[in-house]
Amino acid sequence: MKTLKTIAIGSASALAVAATVNAQADDTLRVGVIGPTSGVFSFFGEQQRMGVELAIEELGDEVAGYNLEVEFYDSQGDAEVTVDQLRAMDSRDDVDIVVGPVLGGTGLAGLEWASGSGVPTVISYSAPEDITMRDRVENVVRAGWTGAQPMFAFGEYVAEELGHEDIVMVGQDYAFPYDQLGGFMRGFCAAGGNSVERIWHPTDTADYSSILATLPQGDAVLYNGAGSDGLAFFEQYRDFGMHERMPLLGGSNFYAVGDLPEMGEAAKGGVSALQYAEGLETDNFIAFRDAFWEMHGEDTMPLAPAEHGYVALKMAVGAVDESGSLDRDAIISALRDTEMEDAPRGPFHLDEYGNPVQNIYINEVKEVDGRLKNVPIKTYEEVSQFGPYDAEEYMASEPYSRDFPPSDCSDDFYQQ
Repeated sequence: MKTLKTIAIGSASALAVAATVNAQADDTLRVGVIGPTSGVFSFFGEQQRMGVELAIEELGDEVAGYNLEVEFYDSQGDAEVTVDQLRAMDSRDDVDIVVGPVLGGTGLAGLEWASGSGVPTVISYSAPEDITMRDRVENVVRAGWTGAQPMFAFGEYVAEELGHEDIVMVGQDYAFPYDQLGGFMRGFCAAGGNSVERIWHPTDTADYSSILATLPQGDAVLYNGAGSDGLAFFEQYRDFGMHERMPLLGGSNFYAVGDLPEMGEAAKGGVSALQYAEGLETDNFIAFRDAFWEMHGEDTMPLAPAEHGYVALKMAVGAVDESGSLDRDAIISALRDTEMEDAPRGPFHLDEYGNPVQNIYINEVKEVDGRLKNVPIKTYEEVSQFGPYDAEEYMASEPYSRDFPPSDCSDDFYQQ
């Protein structure tokens, strides 16, 4: 791969990957990649970094006659730090295109900055709906997803394929799970579901005994969250014997590969939905996975943040190649016309609001070649960020929250 060098950028470090480190300003395409490479969310930033490094390796030394330089900026998972780093990219480092951020809060902070700066920006993994909906701006597009997008299909699958009518949802009490549940309920209710009872808990909850001791009866439980909270819930759910009463479904990040070794054999059969699956067997995915392993080692599975970083960098560079210049308006126009038939996750194109229309996979945890993986068992093709709904009508509705949409599928909201 290309030479790596460390550069001090503000209060954080940056990793510069330059095809020609001595290139002059007027013949260099500079891309700034921002994500958390330190702090509690560093896993997401490191995955993004590894995916971007693979894309750099594949792209070669030049893009449309420009030398390619990519610098990695540490957001520390903090919105204020993110904005400080973005300002430095623009005013000090003369970055032409931004890739990232990764997390929800930093994505919204990045959107606000981008709306004033005009810098072409490709959001990689950050999933708040309004980045490409109600608060969208012309110079920001997304390589990834919205929180609700995979859950439209999952709600439909749970009602139609699994036959569940009443769901008990236990979830982390913040914006991303609200979006996940909103998409799930729309799909679930439209497909014949009856109700979803909500139980929210604060993040960083370690003890679920009071929730589990009073858990109402339903056809299944949906855990709407991830990370250490999700792992603790999974373990205690089994300790309480709840798995013998109701199967445990997962939000998009619940059965994450990083947690599967700790979940162990008990995770087999766990079902969730995402626009990505590390158990895909397509030629494009296998080529991506094998190249990733060759660069980073087979102990590290490329997960969605890695693939989204890889795709985002290729979108950014592809827009320059298509426009043939570093003119911002030309780059933005080319970005908005993105179609990627050979993305590792599957083909996608951007809608008129800048979000991918893409495959959504219903994934089941299975053991493959000695590893627990999420393996697609059903594919919903060309799913929009609006699901099956009209875009303008969807955006006219209030944003998802801890109490919206209604829990009862007979509510007038679902009859529209």
